[in-house]
Amino acid sequence: MRGTGLTHDVFRDVRFTVRQLRKTPGFTCTAAFTLGLGMCASVAIFAFVDAALLRPLPYANPSRLVGVYERVEMFPQSNLSYADYLDWKALNKSFDALAAYQRSEATLTAAGGAQPVPAARVSDDFFRTLGVMPVVGRDFRPGEDLPSSAHTVLLSYSAWQTRYGGIPGVLGQSVTLNGVPHVIVGVLPRHFHFAPAEPAEFWVTLHGSGSCDLRRSCHNLFGVARLKEGVSVRAAATDMTAVAQQLEKAYPDSNRGQGAAVLALEEVIVGMIRPMLMVLLSGAGLLLAIAAVNVTSLLLVRAEGRKREVAIRTALGASTARVIRQFVIEAVVLVTLGTTLGLLCGYWAVQLLTSLIPAGILATMPFLQDLGVDARVAAFAGALA
Repeated sequence: MRGTGLTHDVFRDVRFTVRQLRKTPGFTCTAAFTLGLGMCASVAIFAFVDAALLRPLPYANPSRLVGVYERVEMFPQSNLSYADYLDWKALNKSFDALAAYQRSEATLTAAGGAQPVPAARVSDDFFRTLGVMPVVGRDFRPGEDLPSSAHTVLLSYSAWQTRYGGIPGVLGQSVTLNGVPHVIVGVLPRHFHFAPAEPAEFWVTLHGSGSCDLRRSCHNLFGVARLKEGVSVRAAATDMTAVAQQLEKAYPDSNRGQGAAVLALEEVIVGMIRPMLMVLLSGAGLLLAIAAVNVTSLLLVRAEGRKREVAIRTALGASTARVIRQFVIEAVVLVTLGTTLGLLCGYWAVQLLTSLIPAGILATMPFLQDLGVDARVAAFAGALA
């Protein structure tokens, strides 16, 4: 019964608060708008931080994935040559798998003529290294990236939908890329992305038969690897440096001064934008703090003008706790209004900020596509409230 009475009293306080706020629309709108502005900035920036920095990469056990590079004095993260990649793959002691990839552009020849399309060249174990399986068809088979193998291709999900209407019968069809027929063997998952090679619609096998591939001094590939259990990124870097030193001795003309670099894949994908996002989030937090201080000042000024009301309520028997509860409920109602307004404005702010990113840059950051105010962002707003 006591709990029921308390609930009834709280509801009465809420109704009284709503009536009081309706009597002072200027104060109510100012306070709600101020809080909403601060909340909007925090929500919008957090949506970017969550998508880029907090959500796990869409791969199996992503913490074990690393980017693998050659290292020279001027370029601490430089390309691998195809020959060095094969040697690194054979000689390393740190990786369960080491795959290679190259972002490129291909010429698609179809009934409507030839057109350039974004593509990527990958070794046959690239998707197995990431722990990604096609949703339609199969992955590349071992050996399909050898020069003597038939040319096969995997489609991105978007290419499957836009170019082939999403029909399962696309498997086994031939598509001509750079004048060479490729057989479509599979379709990648809808939410798969690999930012360093995006925006790729066609994922073809390396084959290693081009003029650059045949020269150890020609560097055009990057590496991605899965660490063995118990091997750290630092240990893998030490191992690969030792391998690079072996190759430098064996091929002094082409490999002089070449070392190795190993970085966590998360750092490879979002490392460059992390500082910028953290600065923006800090600025948004500061704006929210300023908004809260301003609204607190408004509430204090308003409370000063309600001394007579408080005195009358106290004289009629209201306890100090009851009076404090009334003021707390008023603050909660204002915060609820400000948070609701902040979420609504935050959604539009996210869309606006995303639209300001050039299409070419946004295509290389697929984790920012389809960005919005989802349950995680709403939960963050609730925590701030």
